[in-house]
Amino acid sequence: MSIAVLVDSTSAVTQDIAERYHLKVVPLHLVWDKKEYADWVDMTPAEFYARLKTAKTWPTSSGSAQGEFYDAIEKLRGKVDGVVVITLSPNIPSAGYSSALMAKELVEGIPVEVIDSNSVVTALGLVATAAATAASKGASLEEVVRVAQSVIPRMNVFLNPGSITYLLKGGRITEAEVGSHEESYIVTTREGKITPTGEKYATQEEARHRLKELVKERASKDTPLHAAVLHAAAIDEAREFKKWVASEYNCAELWIGEASPVIAIHWSPDSLGIAFYNE
Repeated sequence: MSIAVLVDSTSAVTQDIAERYHLKVVPLHLVWDKKEYADWVDMTPAEFYARLKTAKTWPTSSGSAQGEFYDAIEKLRGKVDGVVVITLSPNIPSAGYSSALMAKELVEGIPVEVIDSNSVVTALGLVATAAATAASKGASLEEVVRVAQSVIPRMNVFLNPGSITYLLKGGRITEAEVGSHEESYIVTTREGKITPTGEKYATQEEARHRLKELVKERASKDTPLHAAVLHAAAIDEAREFKKWVASEYNCAELWIGEASPVIAIHWSPDSLGIAFYNE
């Protein structure tokens, strides 16, 4: 038997990435017009953005994910020696971390550890792939947890929202933190919270160029790089960004993640970003 790694759906981990790393993705939920949807299960990103074009109400994230984590862990009973659950930072309003902790308390007969990734989207995904890689090599529960926790303080994440208004509507940032909504911003995470870096640009093109500069400033070429590009309805640009990273660095890991519907509430179409760390 082995250790299973679960990650919540805000990790931007797509099905192919989940299969590659043997990750199990637990869907968080969104509520729209009083109806609840499981992330990726009941609604895809494409369906989300298509509906948003004509919607009269704005969707919200839901707190009812405890059952999802509980069911996912229960399905592993007798198949694994333990479970590591990695979630979105609890400093960002979300059901992920608290729901995972509640599920842990309810489950009996199987050891479960819950890890706060202290980050979002593909940064969360990279913590999960590090844990899953260790698990696939036969690491114990304690060793898998230790690997995941060692990655967290080394993580870099920089994101350029297609429109800052989505983050404002969702309450992830405040009006006081930004100026003109027409400008293009670079945001990051600090202490687990989404935070503007203070950098803003007149055009999206300038902001995208700055993303590459930030990678150059923070990523080392002396040791292998683990990186994951995030996009929201911007797959072509994400592929170009991935191609550029691959050409510049010795990548031990490089993949593209997509903003799920729960994340898309806050990340508008044309959003692009990257998370990375060096070994």
